[in-house]
Amino acid sequence: MVRRGRRGGRERRARLLHLASPHAHAAPWARDRRENLLPMSQSSLPELRAFLSGRVPDGLAAILGAFAEASAGLRDALATAPLSDLLGATGDTNVQDEPTAKLDAYANETFHRALRLPGVTRLISEEDEAPVELGGGPYTCCFDPLDGSSNIGVAAVGSVIGVYTGMAAAPSAAAPTLGRQMEAAAFVVYGLPTMMVLATGGQVDAFTFDPTDRTWRLTSPAVRAQPAKYASINWMYRDRWSPAVARAVDNASDGLRGRYSGSMVEDVLRVLLSGGVFLYPEDSASPAGKLRMLYEICPIGLIMEWAGGAAIDGARSVLDVPVTAPHQRGPLVAGAAEAVERYRVAYTAPD
Repeated sequence: MVRRGRRGGRERRARLLHLASPHAHAAPWARDRRENLLPMSQSSLPELRAFLSGRVPDGLAAILGAFAEASAGLRDALATAPLSDLLGATGDTNVQDEPTAKLDAYANETFHRALRLPGVTRLISEEDEAPVELGGGPYTCCFDPLDGSSNIGVAAVGSVIGVYTGMAAAPSAAAPTLGRQMEAAAFVVYGLPTMMVLATGGQVDAFTFDPTDRTWRLTSPAVRAQPAKYASINWMYRDRWSPAVARAVDNASDGLRGRYSGSMVEDVLRVLLSGGVFLYPEDSASPAGKLRMLYEICPIGLIMEWAGGAAIDGARSVLDVPVTAPHQRGPLVAGAAEAVERYRVAYTAPD
């Protein structure tokens, strides 16, 4: 009896341990799927630096690798921000006259340190009043270190970069810059998972950050813009729109479902991968538009165009708009080419 009781006790404990396991109730197909996915986090997917090697010049590869590495570090800071006194405001305002969050300042410093490379002649950040002249190589890096920082804790935030050449000086009326001078563009969305969308060599690819070995793995090669399913716009601004904007928004979004998070990078990622159109037109509160050309509008425009989509200011490609100031603003309509074209047709139609 004693032996049987001990054996029964061991068996009961084993059953309880099995039931406590998170895998105990998984269906066989789920266990198989999980086991099949495990190797994918290792070396079976191309890593970013290997992907860039030979694809772009070494100087550009160094910039993009540094941007990716800094983004990985920022991901960690965001994950632990409530534990490390990185939430809240600094008490200062940036050049946009917007309150500076502690994470804005942290992110800006992170990318400044990362991008001071021999091939970089200039840094233009959303957080800095003036460009930082380095006097290095041919590249100007324009970046928004933490896009959507007002959404921290409630929506995904991200980072955006455009890498330009041929910019002998900071943009001015005498020396305007075009988005077509970009050699590469990228944005990161700090979500679950953390993803980076990268445009190089006329192609767009998506990478996922693997925390197990701290690498970026190619998970969606040769991304193509999908047919429109979603319209991403803040409908609460409708009373600020001109008749032309209201008409164009209605035409572009007709038959689409609404999805809007208030975080540009999150909404653009959805539009790119799932299909749709992102709309941030000018309005009476921001007659020139709200987003910034060099480090928000143009990088998103390059990514959309190279993925087979489109990005316009209402009438023309955002990549053809002369940029005459580092923090110049503009409107943006980006996504599936057919939806963007519907916007353009209605926007430019006679009243």
